[in-house]
Amino acid sequence: MKAILVSGLHHWGFSVRVAKASAGGLSYLVPPISTILGSLSRGYCTNYAVKANKSCTDEFIEAYKSSLFWVSYGTEEPLLVPYSDLMREERVPYRRSAYRKAEELVEWFGVSAFGKVYGALAKFNIAILVNDNEGEWVKLTWQMISLGSKESLVTIYNVTVSDVLKSVPEEFYTNYYIPAECLKDYSSFEKVKLPVKGVYNLSSSPSAGVFHDFLIPKVGPLIGGYVKLYKDNVNLDSCAVYKLGREEKYIITLRDGVRKWLQ
Repeated sequence: MKAILVSGLHHWGFSVRVAKASAGGLSYLVPPISTILGSLSRGYCTNYAVKANKSCTDEFIEAYKSSLFWVSYGTEEPLLVPYSDLMREERVPYRRSAYRKAEELVEWFGVSAFGKVYGALAKFNIAILVNDNEGEWVKLTWQMISLGSKESLVTIYNVTVSDVLKSVPEEFYTNYYIPAECLKDYSSFEKVKLPVKGVYNLSSSPSAGVFHDFLIPKVGPLIGGYVKLYKDNVNLDSCAVYKLGREEKYIITLRDGVRKWLQ
């Protein structure tokens, strides 16, 4: 197994709207697996034509899921701050046709709170663990231009391919988010439910996707950064600890990876 280690920079932060939010809604605290896969699919989908009401991301996952073992995200420092921006928006789509008269124009607009996570110039890491085809994954990572909404711009400035070694030292650090069941105590983390697979059917499907509980590193009220972990705190029955390359960088995954979610 190899690790594709991606280093990037958030321009201002990001917004990844919580599933099923309509006129406003919060943002997830970190770009979830589904968002990272969507961003990676950009290069694959450059010349894609919609077929059978399905998103190109679905075709991308079908083509690449056999080589994908794990994917996660973390920031180098605790710099991410969740916030809600008040924005004036058109309310006409939410009004009954009987109330869309010109004389009621003043009521056509309203205020909604749009969730964003601010972290100007925050450096982030994405780790993609693959069984093969690492050359194609490297090519896709260089074509990532946003994480979240199209305005959530990023710059990728380094991509390396490293060996992966299963290793569980007595103590180690990680900045990647972790499946919740992997730790016995997670006082230094924020527990959240994140989507691991989105809804890629372009019809009016009511499904919200596939979700899982994750632990996000935090320092005080700030999200991100490195957290110190101990071997005794890791549930090694269902999870594994991997050392990424020669540096002292570690990631915790489920033993069976992400494949079960991507079926």
